[in-house]
Amino acid sequence: MTSTPAPENTAGPPAPRPAAYAAMILWLGAGYAASLAIFSHLPWQAAIWQAALCLAATLPLLLTVVHIISLPKLLRKLPRALLTALWMLGNLAHLLIPWLGWAALLWLLNRGGLTWAGALRAAAAITLFSYATAAVFILRFRPRPYDVEITRTDVPIPDLPEPFHGYRILHLSDLHAGHFLPIEALRARLQAARSLHPDLIVFTGDLADRKVRRAKEAAGLLADIASADGLVAVLGNHDNWIGEEQVRTALTDRGLTVLVNQHTAVPRDAARLYLAGVGDASYTGRDDVAAALAGIPEAALVILLSHSPDIIRKLPARGPALVLCGHTHGGQIVLPLIGPLYVPSRVGRRFAAGLHRINAGWLYVNRGLGEVFPPVRIGCPPEISLLTLTPAQSSD
Repeated sequence: MTSTPAPENTAGPPAPRPAAYAAMILWLGAGYAASLAIFSHLPWQAAIWQAALCLAATLPLLLTVVHIISLPKLLRKLPRALLTALWMLGNLAHLLIPWLGWAALLWLLNRGGLTWAGALRAAAAITLFSYATAAVFILRFRPRPYDVEITRTDVPIPDLPEPFHGYRILHLSDLHAGHFLPIEALRARLQAARSLHPDLIVFTGDLADRKVRRAKEAAGLLADIASADGLVAVLGNHDNWIGEEQVRTALTDRGLTVLVNQHTAVPRDAARLYLAGVGDASYTGRDDVAAALAGIPEAALVILLSHSPDIIRKLPARGPALVLCGHTHGGQIVLPLIGPLYVPSRVGRRFAAGLHRINAGWLYVNRGLGEVFPPVRIGCPPEISLLTLTPAQSSD
């Protein structure tokens, strides 16, 4: 029997305290009540209890927006022009869904006493007030360029070959270089990795958001981090949307080894560590576990790299000793008691971040360094992972 290690975390950016959440809820409640009293001419008593109901509807409406703009796998195969149109509609959904949702709620609560036009006016005021409050909250708690958490974790491996005792793997993921994380800000976040001196660096996808130029710049930043056994990468869904070959070339030109349903070996004395990498298993469906593992000796030490933790649904019964993933961003917004608001993974919120036991092996999900919309991390700081392989100890 093996014991589950406890990650050792360095201090990251400060998370909002409970008082900050309480103050925001009270502020929203007061703003909603004032909006209803002013724009729908409701008595203050009615405005207050209906504002409370509108506030309760906030989270379901925002989750509806998130699910709509996270287009399903099928839509990603549509022509680029149609995807652009859907993307624009998705951006409009940020405003339209809450506005229409709150308007419908107000109209139903005041049937006969509030016209649809009046409900739309009051809901518009609530929507604008909500987004203005959210903007202030984001500006206050958005990670600064140098805010990053270094997570140190021991991973016990049964029958670990002696040359790999204490082997240190620097795990990076989801840089998302682009509009939300400019190159200089990314350079500042990666600065913390330069002093860690790992044996190996792995990158689990999503180098940039939209532009090949940003991918090339981000690849250069990765290549500047030194390690004894080099850098190995797999591609993510954003890399494939930018252009699989272009991003792969950007990485290989900088000396990184890119694995797409392939494997490579790291020798240490008479032992070998096999690194298998699969294509994106989230939206683009480029993964092939069997091809990545083909030819690896049955009893070998294997670490599987995948952009998405969805890959664990496709692993063989005797799977890799360790699976390294990213993609989830840890949820980006993690609230007290509620946890991550949304995790883009078919394996659910349980595997949003951190180290997990899967069958006889381990899964580590990196929270990533960058952000996608919304450009904020709350209770979920950017992460650089340093994993140390240790021999599993038996216990009674």
